[in-house]
Amino acid sequence: MPFENSSGENRSGENTVSVQTTIDVAMGFDHRYIPHSANVMSAIMRHAPGAPVRFIMLSSGLTEEQKRRMEAVAPGAKVVWVEVGDDDLPAYADRGHLNRTVLYRLGLEWMAPADCHRVIYIDADIVLMGDIRELWNADLGGHAIGAVTDHWQDVPEFAKLWGLPSEDARYFNAGLQVIDLDKVKAGKLFSKALDFVIEHDKKLLFGDQDALNYVFWKNSAVIEPAWNVQRFQSAKERASETRADRKWGKPTPRMIHYTGTEKPWARNVWHPWAWAYWENLRRTPYLKEVQATYKMDTAQLMRLRLRWLMRRPAGTFLQ
Repeated sequence: MPFENSSGENRSGENTVSVQTTIDVAMGFDHRYIPHSANVMSAIMRHAPGAPVRFIMLSSGLTEEQKRRMEAVAPGAKVVWVEVGDDDLPAYADRGHLNRTVLYRLGLEWMAPADCHRVIYIDADIVLMGDIRELWNADLGGHAIGAVTDHWQDVPEFAKLWGLPSEDARYFNAGLQVIDLDKVKAGKLFSKALDFVIEHDKKLLFGDQDALNYVFWKNSAVIEPAWNVQRFQSAKERASETRADRKWGKPTPRMIHYTGTEKPWARNVWHPWAWAYWENLRRTPYLKEVQATYKMDTAQLMRLRLRWLMRRPAGTFLQ
């Protein structure tokens, strides 16, 4: 095997599987998303028993009791808490479901532990249905990040807005990223994305996701769609898709991402994958808390489950 350094490159500069043995998973959130973040942690450990996972939690305003309670849902994992202060990142006005916490992931460039070289970033409005170790070994092909193509943003429109070439381009969803942190640090790439946010702010429809796509335009690895299944993906699309960056390598999702405002914990909102969230949440101590916060009574949950049983994507079962 060629000599590898800590960033997972050999002497020729080719991408190889990272030699970092700990699987670093980063999340960014505040007290409002504690139950949802804990739900992600729980699902990761349940689907990867025995995996050497370390959670890097970029958070703000959590009490020690809240932290210990979250740690309890991920037995066997290490947890590093990084407090994001007012001076660490710029102000960012709330925009519906987008708020300042979306910028926390950009802070990984300077706030992650020194021994973190590769890291998987995951949004809190996600539920995992596969083994994180599969994603950890994704080949980034020499790129600093890998992500799944977004199924909403119009590429020509985005390219035109920012003066970018649209041919053979794609726009990725930033809710799930595999990051070569050494490369990001070397190029100060997240800092550049943050500068872009500061400069353009209200012109950005999707906040730092737009900024990241600008910085990494035509320079990111393709992660297969099964690792970031979004609301507008249908079974028919999966069967007929021909674009290389949208081909499924697995028959069922590995990760469901509840993009937009159609969150599975919201009342009277239908999302085809909503029950996957509740199925995992019931294995955590946060079930009743989420039900009470969002007024999801038993009747609401029964309706969600019934819809799931009747309308779930073909061949999909929860474990």
